Amino acid sequence: MPTSPHSPDLRPLMITSALPYANGPIHFGHIAGAYLPADVYARFQRMLGADVAFICGTDEHGVSITVKAEAEGVPYREYVARWHNEISAFFSLFDIAFDHFSRTSNEDPHYALSQEVFLRLLRAGNVAPRDEQQHYCTDCERFLPDRYVEGTCYLCGAAARGDECKGCGSWLEAIKLVDPRCATCGHTPEVRDTVQFELDLSPISSPERDTLVAAYGEAFADWLPAFRRVLKTNVRTMAFDKLIEGEGLRPRPITRDLRWGVPVPAVDLDGQPVPDHEGKVLYVWFDAPIGYVSATIEWAREHLADGDAWRRWWITAKDTPTGSGPRLVHFLGKDNIPFHCIVFPAMQAGQAEARPDETPMGPRHGERWVLPENVPANEFYNLEGRKFSTSDNWMLGAEHMFEVFGIDALRWYVIVSMPETADSNFLLDELQARVNSELADTIGNYASRVLKFNAKQHAGVVPEVDAGHELAADLAAVSKACEHAVSQVAELLGGQQFRRAAAAAVDLARFGNKLFDERAPWKLKKTDEVGCRAALHANLQVLATLSMVLTPFVPVAAGRLREMLALPAIDTGARPGAAAHAASWRVETLLAGHALGEPGILFAKIDDDTIAAEKARLGAAPGNA
Repeated sequence: MPTSPHSPDLRPLMITSALPYANGPIHFGHIAGAYLPADVYARFQRMLGADVAFICGTDEHGVSITVKAEAEGVPYREYVARWHNEISAFFSLFDIAFDHFSRTSNEDPHYALSQEVFLRLLRAGNVAPRDEQQHYCTDCERFLPDRYVEGTCYLCGAAARGDECKGCGSWLEAIKLVDPRCATCGHTPEVRDTVQFELDLSPISSPERDTLVAAYGEAFADWLPAFRRVLKTNVRTMAFDKLIEGEGLRPRPITRDLRWGVPVPAVDLDGQPVPDHEGKVLYVWFDAPIGYVSATIEWAREHLADGDAWRRWWITAKDTPTGSGPRLVHFLGKDNIPFHCIVFPAMQAGQAEARPDETPMGPRHGERWVLPENVPANEFYNLEGRKFSTSDNWMLGAEHMFEVFGIDALRWYVIVSMPETADSNFLLDELQARVNSELADTIGNYASRVLKFNAKQHAGVVPEVDAGHELAADLAAVSKACEHAVSQVAELLGGQQFRRAAAAAVDLARFGNKLFDERAPWKLKKTDEVGCRAALHANLQVLATLSMVLTPFVPVAAGRLREMLALPAIDTGARPGAAAHAASWRVETLLAGHALGEPGILFAKIDDDTIAAEKARLGAAPGNA
């Protein structure tokens, strides 16, 4: 049976998952939005042999963190370290295979790089100081940015924080809150004048290309319409229809009066004082995406032979055409779309080009940052029709769920139910139905039937095929089905269509089941031994390729199936070093005479009692009685 390798795009590919905020636990909703789809995509690209870097880390600055740490009486750094460790452990349970998982509180190199980005935007004129009014608490003796002030939403009348209203989902201007009060002491604040630095996004909404080019350059102006065309409908609707072309963009503050964060630098690139920098830090949503780059720098220093190797993923020549050069794909949830489709690209493109005599951390003279190829953001993932909520205890305990259901069932179900274009739900009944039907019955039972029968009849060895027998023609149909599955799953995964890709993998198992039932080797054994061998040989080829296409989705189970088939393990985990993974995305072949491993149970079914117990446990959680 001929193999069919699929050639990778040889350009460096940077895959990022949105940095989880180190102020509380993450949950299955987060996993479905930004982390599991990115992991599946990274594993697939590694199997293609692509030059992949899969980067993430915890976002450890911002008002949410300082408010909670102060309420607990815990130092900021100690507080975020605790949540970094817990979040990292959760990712390990799900087998999310980052190449590097960093922290934005790692001052080297994150602080210096973030400050450089700020200063290059300042030199270009895209960042500038602006006078504004802000709440100030005389009792706490500090300004009250974002969540330090609470009150009533001026849009819908619901209780709100200074940065957002959960009632109507709107971003808010804290100064406009009705009946404001300090979130720390509860006193009514006064209004004082202050200065904040703003990133001017308004040129991005201008209908005049010249205006856009003057602020953000030719490369950005070429990239923006091309980027719009590749986005999923839900992402394009929010980023372009609603914000860029609808409401219109305006300058946004990128600094805060806080004690925790990346300090606004005191001196600019030309050695001149930066005005009004004292007591200010960069806004968390300014320094957070820079964390992707600083994490890559850390990774290169620690694991790659060349500490500057990170540049090949993030930096390209200034005149590199759109669609050429390194590739960048951001995975994230719905609420992060504006920052990754608008703010971060503007931060990258709006910097002043380095002068020939300068040696910056980032792009040098004649270079620029790589802009995203795609942002396949997912919508919200709910639990039984309600939002996941740690405060309301509407949650699924991670360790408990993995103990009860196992990694394969949970990875598979989240993949096939993830909210790719619309909100979706984690439903316990559906978890049972999909796992039992697709994994246990369609894939697992098929593998068990074929392998156990072959072990009994042919001592666990792949039987030979008589080319003259009429059933030898099945091999052509099997080859076609396997090649179709390999190509179709690759096309769908390459387009970040994970639910359809998983369905295409199951279709190959359905093809195998149908073939096995139609040929009925248990009957042929009695009347046509040669035909029985041909039928088993053909079905073993299906299982071999099935073990390959399942690998990005359920790598643990796929590895067990490959052990049963005595096939080499496929490494799709973190990058082993400077070299990319060996290409392994192809139709697999088992030769006659190949000794197989021991058959076993691939997937366990979920029984009704287990689901009933989990429903009772969920309903009995505090706050849900």
